[in-house]
Amino acid sequence: MTDKDITRDVELFEARGTNLPAKQEQNSDFFTAIERLAANPDVDVAKIQQIVDMQEHILDRNAKQAFNAAMTQAQSKIELVVAREKNVQTNSLYADLKAILVKTKDVYTAEGFSLMFYEEDSPKEGHVRVCVDVMHSQGHTEKKHADVAIQTTGIAGKPMMTLVHGEQSACSYGRRRLTCMVFNIPTGEDDDGNAAGSEPDYITEEQAAELKKERETRKVDGPKFLAHFEVESIAKLPAKRFKEAMNLIKARPIPEKEAPPEREPGEDDGEMEQGELSHDPYL
Repeated sequence: MTDKDITRDVELFEARGTNLPAKQEQNSDFFTAIERLAANPDVDVAKIQQIVDMQEHILDRNAKQAFNAAMTQAQSKIELVVAREKNVQTNSLYADLKAILVKTKDVYTAEGFSLMFYEEDSPKEGHVRVCVDVMHSQGHTEKKHADVAIQTTGIAGKPMMTLVHGEQSACSYGRRRLTCMVFNIPTGEDDDGNAAGSEPDYITEEQAAELKKERETRKVDGPKFLAHFEVESIAKLPAKRFKEAMNLIKARPIPEKEAPPEREPGEDDGEMEQGELSHDPYL
């Protein structure tokens, strides 16, 4: 190989980002040229490494661009998934995983996407971490995850499932949540009462304070309450679900107050002897 051949190969691959051939031919030509360069002892190894790094950067960039373009196409074709399943705990409707997949899987797979779900240990106690690799046919992959609480009791504190079933339910919810988040899938009723493009109608500050007071009075678990309504805070509860939330909280009875312990005969009741001065500044 002459110096002219070396110079030609190096210049060819330094300019690859501006005029790329078909992917299969591109890779074949690239490795052929690398083999030619590597076989020549006069070629600087560092220069070959630079060319390899440049090629990897170009491929990664192209794969990322293809991923983004396909995501735009997929989301433009995905329509509303109607909520038809009833949550008996919250007395509300939701779209289950099957309905979401039936409505959307053919759309996103046609654009080259596939999803691979798996579990990891969650740093949050009583949670399971559900992970998903969003893979595209052009080679780019993005990882997302959600930490989901494992629930075995309802909002009223009554047992509703075993720990095993609780974990399965959490994983199923995590898959549904991540799928909707990745592809921005809208779910809900056919007509939610809000004008298109308008801000959601949330409960007022007074209603939020009322719910919080009742929840604390009846010892209703806060995180479980929010998880059941799929909101991040009470303030984000839709206004049309205020009555439903209040009825659910009030379904749990107010805990009885603990009676003060009985005193033993002759036990000091804490009263000061006559003439004793108090050092309490608030008396």
